[in-house]
Amino acid sequence: MQSPIIHHELLLSRHVSSVGLDPAVLRRSCARGELVRLRPGAYVLTSTWAAAGVDERHRLRIRAAAAASRTPVVVSHVSAAVLHGMPLVGAPPAHVHVLVPPAGGSRHEHGFVKHARIHSWDAQVEAGGLLLTPLAVALVDVCLTESFTRSVVMTDHALRADAVTLAEMVDEFASRGTRRGARKVEAVVAFASPLADRPLESVSRVGMRLLGLPDPELQHEFRQSDRHLATVDFWWPDVGAVGEADGDLKYSGPVFLAGRTPAQVVIDEKKREDAVRRLDEVTSFVRWDWATALDVERLGARLAAAGLRPQRRP
Repeated sequence: MQSPIIHHELLLSRHVSSVGLDPAVLRRSCARGELVRLRPGAYVLTSTWAAAGVDERHRLRIRAAAAASRTPVVVSHVSAAVLHGMPLVGAPPAHVHVLVPPAGGSRHEHGFVKHARIHSWDAQVEAGGLLLTPLAVALVDVCLTESFTRSVVMTDHALRADAVTLAEMVDEFASRGTRRGARKVEAVVAFASPLADRPLESVSRVGMRLLGLPDPELQHEFRQSDRHLATVDFWWPDVGAVGEADGDLKYSGPVFLAGRTPAQVVIDEKKREDAVRRLDEVTSFVRWDWATALDVERLGARLAAAGLRPQRRP
C-alpha cells in the first residue's frame, strides 16, 4: 500500500474545502502575490518559492502533480533523480516524469510526461511518501532522455555520494533487452567520475571534452616537504596547468565558510593559490565561474591562456 503523500509546504484547494473554507481564498491570495500557483488547486507561499533553488522548485512541482493525480504515480526519469537528491543544471523540466502501464502508451497530459513501461523492480518510497524509481533506473533514463551535460552532472554526483555504481547502471540498461540508446548510456558511463566534487566541475569537464582538450587529473593533491599543500580541482601535468572552478557557494556557503567570513575565505584562497603557483611544476593557474563554464567558447579561451590546446577533434 502506498504511504500517504506528505505535502509539506503545499496549500491544496481540496484541503481547504475539507475544513469548510472556500478554495477561492487561495486564488485571491495568489492574485495578491502571497502565493505561487504550481498547477490547478496547488499553491505554495511566495516566500517559500523565492527561497527555493531550481532543484527544490521541481520537487515542489512533483509533489503538486502527485497530489492532483487521482491514482498513485511512480515518479521516474529526471524527476525521480531530483527526488533522489541529484542536482539540476540548466532549465528545469517543464513536466513531471512518471511511469504508467504500457496499455495507455507514452504521452503528455495534465502536467505529466507519462512513460509506458513494464518494470520488474519494486518502486522505492521517498521520504515524503511518493513512489519513485530506484536511482540506477532513474539515471539510465536520464542518460536516454536528457542532455549529456545533465546526465554527467547527475551521474558524477551519484558516484561521489556513493549512491550508485557504474556497474549498477550498466546492469540496469542490459536488463531492458534493447540496444536503443546504448551509445548515450555508454558515453556517460565511460566519462562519469566520482572525483568531480561539484556540479560546476562536472559541467567544466564536459566543456573540456567538447573542446577536444586533454582530460585533466581531478582532485590532484600537491605536497611539499611530504606535507599536504593543496588539492586542486583540475591538473594538467603535461603543461603544468592548474584549474579551479569557483562557484558563488565557495565564498558564501556555510560548508565552505566553516566559520570564516567571506573576506577571510578570499584571503585564504589567495594564499593557497600563491603557494601552488610557487611550485616548480606549476606554470599557470586559471580560475573560472559558472558563466564561463556554461559558455564553451569562453571556457576554451580561458584554458588556452593557460597553455591548453585541443588534442582531439572538438
